[in-house]
Amino acid sequence: MNIVWVTSEAAPYAKTGGLADVSSALPLALSESGHNVSVIMPYYPQVMKDLTLKTTVKESLLGVPFGWSTEWAQIREHRISENLCFYFIEYNQYFDRPSLYDYSGVEFGDNASRFIFFSRAAMQAVLSLDLTPDIMHTNDWPTALCNVYLKTPLYWSFDNFKNCRSVLTIHNIGYQGTFDKSNLFLTGLGWEYFNHTCLEYKDKLNFLNAGILTADMVNAVSPTYAKEILSPEYSFTLDSSLKHVEYRDKLRGILNGIDVNEWNPESDPYLPMQFSRDDMDGKMACKEALQREFSLPIRPDVPIFGIVSRLATQKGIDVFGNAIQGLLKEDDIQVIVLGTGDKAVEALLAGLNGEYPEKFSVYIGYSNKLAHMIEGGSDFFVMPSRYEPCGLNQMYSMRYGTVPVVRSTGGLEDTVINYSQEDINIATGFKFNDLTDEALYYTLKWAEDIYKNDHENFERLVYNGMSTDFSWERTADEYVQMYQDAFR
Repeated sequence: MNIVWVTSEAAPYAKTGGLADVSSALPLALSESGHNVSVIMPYYPQVMKDLTLKTTVKESLLGVPFGWSTEWAQIREHRISENLCFYFIEYNQYFDRPSLYDYSGVEFGDNASRFIFFSRAAMQAVLSLDLTPDIMHTNDWPTALCNVYLKTPLYWSFDNFKNCRSVLTIHNIGYQGTFDKSNLFLTGLGWEYFNHTCLEYKDKLNFLNAGILTADMVNAVSPTYAKEILSPEYSFTLDSSLKHVEYRDKLRGILNGIDVNEWNPESDPYLPMQFSRDDMDGKMACKEALQREFSLPIRPDVPIFGIVSRLATQKGIDVFGNAIQGLLKEDDIQVIVLGTGDKAVEALLAGLNGEYPEKFSVYIGYSNKLAHMIEGGSDFFVMPSRYEPCGLNQMYSMRYGTVPVVRSTGGLEDTVINYSQEDINIATGFKFNDLTDEALYYTLKWAEDIYKNDHENFERLVYNGMSTDFSWERTADEYVQMYQDAFR
């Protein structure tokens, strides 16, 4: 197939979350399966300046109809292989910014204009590059408008799109691209598209909802999340649109994979000593290096609970901050946290750092090196999410012999098999249902108890997790099947 993948971010070029990882790894896996994949994304000069990226200008004058005028952009090219190429839309007025969507937590006021422009530019790029996609695969609200364009006379009349079907992946339904309807004129579409079957939602533009209703197929990034978003509790009010899509057999749930080359304890350059499922000697060296890095006492016997996360409400770190206090007060444990986000949560964690300097250490910020070290050196990895479309860190953790402690939601439910004596030969971690201080406290206590008093079964959890295949090769075939379903 010829696949055009449209995204607002992709690793290593620009990244804020899991979307970037997916937009790098899945196109690669598809291309290695023999499909031709063209990835189209914005060019962010400030964000990408540290990359030694040798792009070439493929098209110096890309005309983009925008509002009542035509804007001119460039297309840059970075070819990865014969079957995989990244194309960047260069338009500095909208994309030459210090971050992708916001500044210091406040969304850019012109995000509607920015991503209407990008969606239209992506459609124009297909024409300019003379691509003939079988599938246009869009991701989240910044690119969802492309699904609408494919269903309009603006593009269906071109031969390039004659046999094209569209797919929309929902990575996080909490972000929908909702803007004032006065921005409609920028899209080039008339008011006839401002209705409840397309762009109108509660008298505003809602790009994600429009994409859901117009795409040929919609998928969420895990089977459980695909079910959860059909309910008011998890859908952020879009459950009726998704039920309509499900009724027409157009909704799928496909679990994300991980980049098993980057996240590989046998070759990870950030680890002081590599290790494998069958030779775990290096794990203890990683634990010692982690304790030293975070200024904690070097103790091989104490369990380390690690967290790498956005410090956001979605991630449940506020509940963790409350629940962990009892263990810090009573038990012999260590806790290491890496992340940035909500200032109140940052302050709570910094306070615990000051109160329990021998047991608790936090780094406010992000470091790829430290993230790898925490995965490699911790005994447990905690993810108490309110909702988690897929989650990648629990899969990284299992690959590194670090046992996940997670809430049973979304992809966490799909990837972690709960500990029990009956399931000890397949169990990979510890799960809890209710996001309360008490539930998380007792689950952490349970995990600690198994670590200290039943080390044989703890090692079984480690072995089971490291034996699980989370590669994109396992998942890519499911996407190809969904692409084929789009033609039905």
